[in-house]
Amino acid sequence: MLRKSDIENEKVFFEKSIQNIEKELEILIKKVPEGAKLHSFRHRNKYQYFMRTNSTDANGIYLKAKERKRAIVLAQIEYYEKLLEGLKSAVFAMDQLSINCADSVFESAANSLSPGKRELINPPYISDESYISKWKNMEYEHMDFNPDYPEYYTRQNLRVRSKSETIIADILDEAGIPFLYEKPLYLKTGTVHPDFTLLNIKTRKELYWEHLGMMDDIDYRNNAFLKLRNYEANGLYPYESVIWTFETGKYPLNTREIRKMVKKLKCSLGYDSE
Repeated sequence: MLRKSDIENEKVFFEKSIQNIEKELEILIKKVPEGAKLHSFRHRNKYQYFMRTNSTDANGIYLKAKERKRAIVLAQIEYYEKLLEGLKSAVFAMDQLSINCADSVFESAANSLSPGKRELINPPYISDESYISKWKNMEYEHMDFNPDYPEYYTRQNLRVRSKSETIIADILDEAGIPFLYEKPLYLKTGTVHPDFTLLNIKTRKELYWEHLGMMDDIDYRNNAFLKLRNYEANGLYPYESVIWTFETGKYPLNTREIRKMVKKLKCSLGYDSE
């Protein structure tokens, strides 16, 4: 995935993108009949796809589920053709432009496709804003709460498991750092559910936050250290890939220090500058 922060010269970036896309387009065109076009229609809650090879053909050939790869190729071809038009126009006008237009060119090409076709394409570039939005809205299986479990809610009406998690979630929210709660993390040793999964928008990688709030309890504490060892066994180390916070009855969560930490975190994750 290409990102603006990875390029020093936008014009060079656009020209390189054009070259790469033209090569990929040449390969894709050979995979479908000459002049073939994709048409999509929404049927109930799904899209149906048809391939037309003749402009006089009103219906075209229905592409079954097992032929989805052909639909994907046709959608990608149309997307690349529209994207090339935008990129070439951008390169032509680059000297006259005083703004960075990567977002508008790439997203304009994608937005020109119907929603059904957009579901099939794989853009070579996506803006930070679009990436964050897609990441925040991903679907995953949430853990259940026992019926007799205390109810704690964040200011965004997200149910969490403790008062301290409510505080952490609200501080993250106030700082503008997107997070997912108890999103499954699939490790080679099994599946875990970190309390919070954060997104580093600079690297587009995830950072995990585990809060351990009952360190007075010996069994809880032993399980906590076992959890830490499990992360390490999977190459996820403290403050590189995982944030660990702790509290006991005598030493509760220090909200002032949490706010300081989150402020620095906001910068390191790419949501603010020093």
